[in-house]
Amino acid sequence: MSRRTLLLALAVALLPFPAVPREAGWRPAPAGLAAAPGTGPCGQEPWSIGAPGQPANAAGERATRPSIAAFCRLGAWVDHYDLWLWLDPATATRELAGHRVGTLYLQTGRFSDGTDIIQIQRIGQWVEAAHAAGLRVVGWYLPGYGRWLERDVRRTLAAVGFQSPGGQRFDAVAVDIEYRAATPNVATFNRGVAAHLERVRREVGPDYPLGAIVPAPRGMALYADKWTGFPWGSIARDADVVQTMGYWSYRGSCRAQPAHCAYPYTAANLADAARLTGLPVHAIGGVADAVSLADVGDFARAARDARAVGASLYDYATTVPSFWPSLEPLDQLGG
Repeated sequence: MSRRTLLLALAVALLPFPAVPREAGWRPAPAGLAAAPGTGPCGQEPWSIGAPGQPANAAGERATRPSIAAFCRLGAWVDHYDLWLWLDPATATRELAGHRVGTLYLQTGRFSDGTDIIQIQRIGQWVEAAHAAGLRVVGWYLPGYGRWLERDVRRTLAAVGFQSPGGQRFDAVAVDIEYRAATPNVATFNRGVAAHLERVRREVGPDYPLGAIVPAPRGMALYADKWTGFPWGSIARDADVVQTMGYWSYRGSCRAQPAHCAYPYTAANLADAARLTGLPVHAIGGVADAVSLADVGDFARAARDARAVGASLYDYATTVPSFWPSLEPLDQLGG
């Protein structure tokens, strides 16, 4: 049994599912840290769809988008399972900074959790420690859609409005668009994805950076009946960056299917997501406890060659020390 499986088993045993939510307050807030120098999506200033180096076919009325600096460069992921672990936020974020990580992706909750922000004190510790180490922090939430839609909207806005005890906030928020089992059919799921993003965008306004974490387009194509009508247009309209969950480890041996190897799978998913949305794309690879050092090197090379604005390996807790030398140069993405 892998370390990841053991962690998941422990966390599932400890977490309620489903549970009655506790209300959380919300108000719009700007991103926390200044954007990186430069121009384009990763720069300091708003950018335009169709600007130099960007596709011009994104849908929607928001031609000008906020800086997505928080989604650029090298990232690292901490999910709700990891929050139960022995990880010390200050030690972990200093380690991440030492590996040239620019952004911590920190899960704030799921539709099935008992509160709008899980382990709120622990979340605050991570946010403050990450900022102290010089990292940006993106909060991310897993929706259920369907009958959970009102809760999904409220909890996403709770992440946007979150403040640590020291008054610090997330620099951006992302929505993890993948869980279909809480909706009765694909049409309900697709409507929920579109409605959720539209309502969140309406509340936060045009200038708050929102990310859409999406399944790998090439993986979706393998199960087209389960993903038919996926609302790429809504994502293009209401999100500002796409993050592809291009987990080649889910595809089995790449010897039998070379297109499922780390390099071609990553590059193809990045190209598809950019074509389908016209938005900048961040590559998420992995999963870390089921890939090889050679895989990680190929993933990093594909992210650079495909001109991803950022990249990350899922997740931090299962990333072994030997992977970091291949990942660290990704801090130059988005420049």
